[in-house]
Amino acid sequence: MKSILIFAILFLLAVAPSGAGAQNKVYTWTDSRGKLHITDDPPPAEASVKDVVEAPAAAPADIQQRRQQRLQRDETRLEEKRRSDLEDVLRRARETDEAAQEAVQKADEQTQRALDYRKRFGNTPSRREQFKYKIRAEEEKAEAARLEAQQAIDRARVASEEARAAGKP
Repeated sequence: MKSILIFAILFLLAVAPSGAGAQNKVYTWTDSRGKLHITDDPPPAEASVKDVVEAPAAAPADIQQRRQQRLQRDETRLEEKRRSDLEDVLRRARETDEAAQEAVQKADEQTQRALDYRKRFGNTPSRREQFKYKIRAEEEKAEAARLEAQQAIDRARVASEEARAAGKP
């Protein structure tokens, strides 16, 4: 973040002097086709000049003050962007954490259903044999829900680490 700020300051310092020594005239002219042009370059000889505005030369103190104001605005924008980015990262971290909690809850519920199903239909060897496919299907659903919960936990952990890293100056 500091390197971006330093780069912006250096860029502004390099560009600002070139604007200070620029020509202080603005020409308004119409070309042979009737198209209106507003430029800081003098119009061609065949153009009809409508207006020439000359800006007074700025005092060095004014130039320095404008430069300071520009730097402050740029710093404020950078800070607002950093704050906005941090808020986005924190929001994503909260959302992934909530999703992980929901996935864990669903996995717990599915595991409990599989246990209840096994208890209800697997209490004797003959019933276990009769309902083994249904029991296995419920256990597979529970395993899939546990895997999904683990993936959601991993995503939440990554988002949390990103939020911590984004919060550091």
